[in-house]
Amino acid sequence: MTLKLTPAEAILHRTGPNNITVLLHAPGGFDPRRAFFGVQTMVGGSDRFQRCVVGDAFTDLAPVDWAQHVSILRDPAITDPAEMLHLARHLAMPEGSPPWRVILVNPDGAGWSGLILHFDHAIADGTRMARLIVANVLPKEGDVACIDALPSQSLAQFKQMIDPNQSMAPIAICRIPFKRLRQRVPTSASNGHALLQLVRETLDQCPAFDDASTRRKDHATVARIVALNSAGKLGNHARMIKIDLSRPAAQQYPSMFTRNRAPLHETLRMAVARRLPAPILRPLVQAEFSKPGIVMTIVPVSRAQKPLFGLPLTAVHAAAPNMGKPLIAVPATRYGDGFDATIVAHPPGNRAAPDVSQSFVASLNARLVGASQ
Repeated sequence: MTLKLTPAEAILHRTGPNNITVLLHAPGGFDPRRAFFGVQTMVGGSDRFQRCVVGDAFTDLAPVDWAQHVSILRDPAITDPAEMLHLARHLAMPEGSPPWRVILVNPDGAGWSGLILHFDHAIADGTRMARLIVANVLPKEGDVACIDALPSQSLAQFKQMIDPNQSMAPIAICRIPFKRLRQRVPTSASNGHALLQLVRETLDQCPAFDDASTRRKDHATVARIVALNSAGKLGNHARMIKIDLSRPAAQQYPSMFTRNRAPLHETLRMAVARRLPAPILRPLVQAEFSKPGIVMTIVPVSRAQKPLFGLPLTAVHAAAPNMGKPLIAVPATRYGDGFDATIVAHPPGNRAAPDVSQSFVASLNARLVGASQ
C-alpha cells in the first residue's frame, strides 16, 4: 500500500535533492556489529526506510538491501569531521531504493571515527528522526549483527558516490557550551534564543558580511516543531517562523515546540505550491530561503549523552538541505550540555569565499571565550 506525501514533503522532494546529513562522533572507534544492529533497529522503527519515493507518494514496502544502504569506510587519512560532513552532504542516494544511507567510518579507531546518517528530508525532519533514534536505537553490548555482507570502501571509493550535480558551500562545525552561551547573552529567554542572538552579533564582526544590510541581518527564519503527539512516527512537522531581531526579543521569539498546526492560509499556500511544476517551484523555494540573514534549526537530541547506535558519542553535528543562500544557515543539535552547531556561510554578492564559514566560527568562538573571562 502506497502512502501519499504531505504537501510539505512533496515540495521538499520535488525541489530536491533536499537531504539531511548527520555526523555522530565516536573517537577511538566502536564495534561496527553493534552499530549495524542499531541501524537495523532504526529501519525497523519506521516503514518509511523501506519505501522509495516516486512522484508524490511513498511506494509499497520492499525488503531492505542492506549492502545498498550501509557501508564501512576505512581510511586513516580521514581526520577532519567537518570535511567529512561536507562530503557526505553531496552523497547520491542508492538508485531505485529508499533514499537513505549509513556510513560506518573507521570503526577500528584509525583517523576520525563515527557514523554518517544521510536521508531524504521527505522521510522526516531532524527532530522526528532524533526522537526515533533516541527512543529506540540504543543497542547494548550484546546486541550485534553480522557485517560480512556490508561493502568496505576507501575514501576514494566514497567520493565516487558523490552526486556530481550537487555543489554546496563549505561548512564549519563547533561546540557551544550552554554555560558560556548564557554568559555571553545573559538576558536571553532560552538557550535557542541566545544562540540566535550570538549568531546575529557575529555577523557584524565578520568582514565578509560588511556589505549585507542591517535589515537583512536582522531577518531570521527559525524552525518551529509542531504536532508533538506523533506517537514516535516519522514525518515532517516543522514550520518556518520569521523573526525580526531588531524588535524586543521577549515579545516575538517562538518556543521550539508548539501544539498549534499551520494556519489555514499557510496550509492553502502549501497545497497550491505542491501542484506547481518542479522547474517553477524550485527557484521559488530557493528564493524564499535566500531572503533571511539567518536560517536556524535546533534539533533536540538528548540532554544526557547516550550511546546512540551503540557508539561512545561525544558530539552530533547535522547539515541541513541546500535550500537557498541565507547569509548564515545554522543547523544545531542540542546534545549534552551544549549545542553542536554547523555553520554554512553565503557572503552577499555570491562571492567565492571558501573560508568564510571557518572565519565565522572563529569570530563566534572568540565572543564565547571573551564572555567567560
